[in-house]
Amino acid sequence: MDGLCSEDKLLVERMVNGYCRSGLLLGEDKRNRLCDIESQLAKTVAEFTANISNDASKLLFTRNELSGLPATFFADKPLVTTNGVEKYVICVTKPNSMLVLRLATLEETRKAMYVALFTKCPNNIELLQQAVDLRQEKAKILGFKSHASYTLDDLSMNNPDMVLDMLNTLRTQLTPMARRELAQLRAIKQADCESKGLEFTDFYDWDLAYYKRTKTECTHNIDSTLIKSYFHVPDVVCRLFALFEEIMQLRFCKVDASVWHPLVELYEVWDTNGFVGHCYLDLYARPRKYANGATFHIRSGFTRKTGAREYPAVALVTNFVQPTNGEPALLSHANLKTLVHEMGHVLHNLCSVTKWSMFHGTRVCRDFVECPSQMLENLIWTPSVLQKLGVHYQTKQPIPLCIVDAIIAAKPQVAGVFYLQKLFYAVYDISIYHSPSLHVDASLVYNTLEKNVALCNTGGIETIGAATTRQVVRGYDSKCFVYLWGQALAADMFSTRFGRDGVFNQQTWMEYRNVILRPGGSTDIMNCVHQFLGRKPQYNAFFTQIGLD
Repeated sequence: MDGLCSEDKLLVERMVNGYCRSGLLLGEDKRNRLCDIESQLAKTVAEFTANISNDASKLLFTRNELSGLPATFFADKPLVTTNGVEKYVICVTKPNSMLVLRLATLEETRKAMYVALFTKCPNNIELLQQAVDLRQEKAKILGFKSHASYTLDDLSMNNPDMVLDMLNTLRTQLTPMARRELAQLRAIKQADCESKGLEFTDFYDWDLAYYKRTKTECTHNIDSTLIKSYFHVPDVVCRLFALFEEIMQLRFCKVDASVWHPLVELYEVWDTNGFVGHCYLDLYARPRKYANGATFHIRSGFTRKTGAREYPAVALVTNFVQPTNGEPALLSHANLKTLVHEMGHVLHNLCSVTKWSMFHGTRVCRDFVECPSQMLENLIWTPSVLQKLGVHYQTKQPIPLCIVDAIIAAKPQVAGVFYLQKLFYAVYDISIYHSPSLHVDASLVYNTLEKNVALCNTGGIETIGAATTRQVVRGYDSKCFVYLWGQALAADMFSTRFGRDGVFNQQTWMEYRNVILRPGGSTDIMNCVHQFLGRKPQYNAFFTQIGLD
C-alpha cells in the first residue's frame, strides 16, 4: 500500500476486514448459509420496524379521564361517541404516551396507556427471537463466540466482557441511588392518594413519569407549562442557529425547495470558507411518521477524483406537537434536549470533511457515534445558553434567571432511576447477544432484567416491552451501551475544555470542530479525544454529572 495516504490505507483495511467479516474466506456451504441468514435478517428487521411504524393501536378517553393534559393536546385528536359518551381517540404513539404518562392526573388513565404501550406489536416477539437466533448463528459460522463478540470486534470497547464489567460497575453504584429515589416517589404518591381520599396500593411503572414531574415541580417550584412558553419551536431553531454561528462559524440560511411535507424546512449551511452542506428539519409529528428523534444521512460528503467536493445533506427528524388552531408549537426542556441532541448529529455530519464517504460524519466507531450529540446536550444545562435560547413566545421577554436556575437545580432529580433504565437496555442488549448458546429467550431475558435491573413494577401485568425495542434489533444490536460510554466521554470533554475556557469560547469550539468532528471515522477517534483533552479520558466528570460523586 505504498503511496497511499492514511485514509486510503484505512479504507483498504476496512474493506478487506469487511470482506472477511462477510465470510469471504469460508467454504462455499458456509458462505451460502451466510447469504441465507443475511436475507432472512433483512426481511425480519424490516418487518419488525414496519410493525412498530404501522401500529394503529388506539385508546378512547373522555376529557375528564385526560385531566391534566393541555388544550394543545386535544387540537388534532378526533372525537367519537360511545354509548352516548364523547371520547377522544388517542393513538398509542411515543409522543402521545409520553404526554399522558407524564401529565394525566388519573392513575387508571396512565395505567391504560402504559399497558397499551407495552403490549402492542405482539408479533414482534417472534421476529425479535428470529433476529437474535440468526445473528448468533452467523457469529458462530464466522468463528466468533457470540454476536456481541462479532459486533464489538472493531470498536473501541471491543470486548463484551469489558462492556459487562463497565455496566456492572455502574449498576452497583446506581442501584442504591435509584432505590432511594423510588422510595421518595412512592411516598409522594402515597401522600397524594391520601390527600384525595384514594386507596394507595403501590408505586408502579405508570406512576414514574408523573410523580417524577410532580417531585421536580414541587421541590424546585417549576411550572412546566410556563417553561414551555419560553421555548417556541421557530424561535429556538433560529436562536440555536445563531449560537452555532457565534461559536462554530456556521451560518444556516433557509431556502425554498421541494420537500416531502409542507412543514419540512431546508437550510443551506455556510462557513467562512464557503458552502458546507444542506440540512432538512422535519420537526412535527404526523401519522405514519418515524416515531423517534433521529438524524438521517441523505448524502454523505466526499472528495471526487477531480478534487471537487460532494457536500453532505442531512435530515433532522423529531415529533414535536404541531402548531394548530392558533396554538403555538412549544418545547418542554426534555424536548429541547432532544432537539439539541439531534443537532449534535447534524453538526457532526456537516462539519466532517473526509476523502471517502465511508468515513464521513457519524460513520465513526459505533461506540463513539452518540458522543458529539451528548457533548452538545451540555449546552441546555448551562444557564447562559438557556438565557440565549429562551424567549417568551408572546412577550418576547428572555427567560428569567430564576426559572433557569430552577431548571438547572432540577437536573439531578431521579437521576439514579433515569440512568438505571438506560443501563437496563444496555444490559439486556448485551445479554441476549452474548450468550454461549445458539438460542436465548429474548423476551424472557427482557422481563427478568426489567424487574431485577430496572427495578420495574408492572403490578403483575404481563408486558412485552421487548416487542418495541427497535434499537436492539436494528442498528444498535450489542451496542446499546454506547449511550452511557459516550456520555462519559462527553462529560469529560465538556467539563475539561469548556469548563476551563468558557462555553462561548470560539477558539475552543473550532478546535473541537476540527479535532473531533472533522475527521469523522477516518482516524482513531480515541486518539482525537486524547488530543482534545491533552490526556486520556477520565470519568470523574460523568460521575459528578449524574450525582454519583
